Amino acid sequence: MDSESHASYGPSWRSSKALVVLTVCVAMFTETLLYGFLVPILPYTLEDRLHLDPSRTQNLTSTLLSIYGLVTLISTPFIASWADRVGTRKIPLLLALAVTLVGTVLVAFVPYLSALYTGRILQGLGGSAAWILCLSLLTETAGTDVGKSMGLCMSFVMAGTVAGPMLGGVLLEWTGYIVAWFVPMGMLCIDIICRLLIIDPRQPPSQKAEEPREPHEGTQEDATCRPKHTESSPLLSTQNKDGQAEEHLRMKFYSTMLRDPRILAALVTSVLSSALVAGFHATWTVHLRRIFDWGPAQVGGVIFIYQIPLIFVNPLAGYLRDRVGIRYPAAVGLALLAPLVWCLGIPGSDLQWISPDLDEKSMFVYTAVAIGVVQPLFQDAGLLNTLEVLRSIESSQPDIFGVYGGRSRVLAMNEISFNLGLLLGPLATSSLSESVGYYYANLVLAIICLMSSILALFFFGTKNEQG
Repeated sequence: MDSESHASYGPSWRSSKALVVLTVCVAMFTETLLYGFLVPILPYTLEDRLHLDPSRTQNLTSTLLSIYGLVTLISTPFIASWADRVGTRKIPLLLALAVTLVGTVLVAFVPYLSALYTGRILQGLGGSAAWILCLSLLTETAGTDVGKSMGLCMSFVMAGTVAGPMLGGVLLEWTGYIVAWFVPMGMLCIDIICRLLIIDPRQPPSQKAEEPREPHEGTQEDATCRPKHTESSPLLSTQNKDGQAEEHLRMKFYSTMLRDPRILAALVTSVLSSALVAGFHATWTVHLRRIFDWGPAQVGGVIFIYQIPLIFVNPLAGYLRDRVGIRYPAAVGLALLAPLVWCLGIPGSDLQWISPDLDEKSMFVYTAVAIGVVQPLFQDAGLLNTLEVLRSIESSQPDIFGVYGGRSRVLAMNEISFNLGLLLGPLATSSLSESVGYYYANLVLAIICLMSSILALFFFGTKNEQG
């Protein structure tokens, strides 16, 4: 009796919603921490460990940050399609975390530029898979609490985004290069242990909706419609038909979703959101060193105070979206972002109309904090809007995208958009900063923010539309 109760207790807590949500939060915290952790360390890695010319630092920094987005951009559709076909998240997520760990070891400890590129590619592959699988696992497990669970998860994501650059800069100066890397690698090991503890509760939606029937309970219609497989059945033909049906479902999903203007507007917002953060990461280290002579710890501190409001404002933004819908918070947030991004380019621009008494250091810091305050209003609005569109389609046409639905693929669409921003953000801001100056680069970004605000106003959902 004791053994039976123990056995039933074990699976109960190992498949509990709390443990699944906690594991997902820790994994996504680590992935975002790892991305930002490298930012203040990269100049030291390139100049001191690899002994490269400092004049190459800005271009190599942008390339190494962008390659992460390029890899995830290419790999995400394949990962998502595979994730929607498998019946478990456990082994794929373990593999994703292991690949990320191997990539991190290459980035940290192998003193060759080729190893640095290889490590970033592996980090991109592992990170992309981890994000898709974690979000799929979270949304499948949370049930009616998906909003609260997503808000909690985004708080962990913001915490990782905040802690990454700060930890990277501070640990580099206080403990040295080698010891600093033990922090993200230790977090990845904790993620792997947590994932080993979880029992995956996933099952097809059709199985959740009804109890399985015994074979003799089927109707005559079921018997005639059910394919009969005998020793003489053409197995290869059946497999080919299954493959064709699967390809049809895949193409139907993307053709249906990408024709919807609400989806396109949401994807544009996701691109902008990630491009903004990635562009800041790619340019601030070199830009602030040039205009203020700030080192890794100071740059990490600026990134920290820019991102710390995200942790506290994000739950409030989620509550606001629950009250009024996605449209108005996103539109207002993007509209407010435009003048703030423009103001961020003023320090160090040497424009004639700027007063010589202007405290440029304070202006940069305060503007960065203000951006951190308004960013949660639109940061995950694109993701939520695409999920809402998917929900409305699948509620009216069940199983239109297959027995497991299209959740992983719709998350992958957002992941592609997010990583497209990670790719374009560093490349665009760095090239514009070097060609026309940091001020005009920010002016272009401010105009894009205004245009995105208009898209959100017309194509994002309100509370009444979401039901």
